[in-house]
Amino acid sequence: MEGLRVGVIGSGFIAKQKHVPAWKRMGRKAQVVALCDPNQQQAEQLAREHEIPKVYGDFQEMLRTERLDAVDICSPPRTHSDIAIRSLEAGAHAMIEKPMAVGTEECDRIIAASQKTGRKICVAHSDLFYPSFLKARELVKQGAIGEFRGMRIFLSTPMDYITSKPDHWAHKLPGGVIGETGPHIIYMTLAFINPIRDVRVQSRKQLTQFPWSPYEDYRVELIGEKSSSSVTLTYATNRWAVQLDLWGSEGHIKFDLETQTVVVHGRADLKPVTLGLSAIKEAGQVLLGTADTSLSYATGRFENTHERLVREFVQSIQTDAPAPVTPEEGREAVRVMDLIVKQLPSQAV
Repeated sequence: MEGLRVGVIGSGFIAKQKHVPAWKRMGRKAQVVALCDPNQQQAEQLAREHEIPKVYGDFQEMLRTERLDAVDICSPPRTHSDIAIRSLEAGAHAMIEKPMAVGTEECDRIIAASQKTGRKICVAHSDLFYPSFLKARELVKQGAIGEFRGMRIFLSTPMDYITSKPDHWAHKLPGGVIGETGPHIIYMTLAFINPIRDVRVQSRKQLTQFPWSPYEDYRVELIGEKSSSSVTLTYATNRWAVQLDLWGSEGHIKFDLETQTVVVHGRADLKPVTLGLSAIKEAGQVLLGTADTSLSYATGRFENTHERLVREFVQSIQTDAPAPVTPEEGREAVRVMDLIVKQLPSQAV
């Protein structure tokens, strides 16, 4: 079977660091034949780095000129709807970097275009494909912690990633920087708690030296029918962190999306022997998990989240199977994001 001809729209951080390298790993199954960005100088540099033959400043020109099987939309969220619909109408399947769009009405228009054209949409909810996330999800499914009761997410994004940059497009999103990384905590929650019925939000302005940033500290409660997810997001540190806790009637899972360690524990009592054995078991799980992750990196067998997402998207096109993240899943994350934004105060506090 001939490989897919792919066009990437956007040449910023996420395209350069994640999407384009993931497509390059597909080998003959898919080839990036064109790159588009209004900043053509930036696009040309990325194209040279990855030997992409064509560069365009206008995505409609790219669609008219190239015979594309798929597009990968890595542009700012406010552009997603128009680009996705025009790409679908041009006959291309589309991967869309999260969030799928700005607002559920835009998502609905994309879904309608997908249904009309028969082209697939895949939303890049990439964190779902971390090995630790996949393992934790399977453990819950197997009943390792009994009946699921709730979860916690802690996400720390360094200041120099977005907060300190006055011209970053994320500051112009509804709610500020949470509009860029907030979808991650929503779709991770939806993997365990679906539907989300209600939200509770608190926000705080901490860094007055960055007046363009509405808030740097968010506390979010995502409430389902029988359980909830308590989320802390900080954009006021100099460190990365993504850590999750899941608890059930019979145990607790702690996992880290950076080290890929997964720890399962359950203490039926607080006797010294129980605590000692629990500590030894947990330490062993951390050591084994760290060793496995290190070995997978050293041997080149580690497949990052975007690589797996792209691979499964290509497979879904070739076999006419559902996309690994459907547009309906993307829309639901946007719906919950809208609920969060509506609860944010009009002024930072």
